[in-house]
Amino acid sequence: VFVFHLSGCVSYGVPPPPPPTPPEASGTLLKSEFRIGVSPDYMPLAFKDPAYGLVGVEIDFANQLGKELGKKITFVEIPFPELIQGLLEDKIDIIMSGMSITNERANLVSFTDPYVTIGQMALVRSKDSGKFRDVQSFSNINSKVGFVRATTGEMAARTFFRSAVLAPQPSANEGITALRKGEIEVFIHDAPTVWRIGGNPNEKELTGLYWLLTKEPLAWAVRKSDEPLRFALSRTIQQWQVSGFAKQTLTRWVPIRIW
Repeated sequence: VFVFHLSGCVSYGVPPPPPPTPPEASGTLLKSEFRIGVSPDYMPLAFKDPAYGLVGVEIDFANQLGKELGKKITFVEIPFPELIQGLLEDKIDIIMSGMSITNERANLVSFTDPYVTIGQMALVRSKDSGKFRDVQSFSNINSKVGFVRATTGEMAARTFFRSAVLAPQPSANEGITALRKGEIEVFIHDAPTVWRIGGNPNEKELTGLYWLLTKEPLAWAVRKSDEPLRFALSRTIQQWQVSGFAKQTLTRWVPIRIW
């Protein structure tokens, strides 16, 4: 599931290109505090634990970022649909909330290098899991397939389940409930949702099928005027990928080994 950009190439007789020159530090990068915009409703990337408060992959990343760059980290909770507007209105400095890179968003903000690639996955009832040996088996399903309307889950459902009856669901939780009740046979949603359900050791009814149906790179976002900050954040992500810190953090929060 996780795609880490560590690959390289070998060229004989051709010197490697010089590393990019960092832009002169300015703007947010010179401040002593980073205000991190987060929507804590996306387990295991960012969510609230009753005992510990804000936790998850992005929270660990933000705290480590503060240590390495010598910045105070302040979390600002904003509903996910309002994060970009909050960034543009200078209410926050960085969005670190499981945000995928899309062309529409990239027109408004600048994204760092991705730290992981996720996508849509399928959740099924455990007793039915034998029907699904591989992605190709999806084309044989003619029962109801659920997804949340106007998401990449809908796109995946229409692409892979050509013979199925498409059954839009109001939300992820309602889709999961419909699956438990047998009202749909498959529910398509973001990988973190499938990790959360399928990775729960107490979950007996539902099983995740850990095949990526789409590829959605996750990254952090900054204002377009903050290029020095974007460069510094991307360089940090690259260093974490080489050192193994990125994978180590993701592994700690994803409760099942699926890569």
